[in-house]
Amino acid sequence: MYTKITNPSIVIFDGKTGELIGTATFKMTDDSEKALINLLNYNVQPSSLTLLDVDLYKPSPNYAPPTPYGSYARKGTIYALFTDAYTGALVPIEIQLTYNARARGNATGNLYHFESVDFSDIDINSVKVIY
Repeated sequence: MYTKITNPSIVIFDGKTGELIGTATFKMTDDSEKALINLLNYNVQPSSLTLLDVDLYKPSPNYAPPTPYGSYARKGTIYALFTDAYTGALVPIEIQLTYNARARGNATGNLYHFESVDFSDIDINSVKVIY
């Protein structure tokens, strides 16, 4: 059983071409954190996720920023540390998924930062502990 998620990041690929978009760090809403914990604890696939303060820090050379509110097919791998409820140990987990992404805010004008990104039509491909 897991209780908390820390240090999440995601490697993002175009869902149609498979081309690398980049790697980003983010925070999660409480509901999104709970959804990913339920995925691991109870095998319940999330219907949606909301990522906050998404910072693309390793963009591919061909990166083109998304149009805000446009929907984009994506593939990604989320990496995060999940806190084990019994031992308190931080367990590194990898979640591979496909989804549609919709960026919902870029007030700063920074092409590598979005205040929030919503994931929908999520399909979990694999979940595994990484060492």
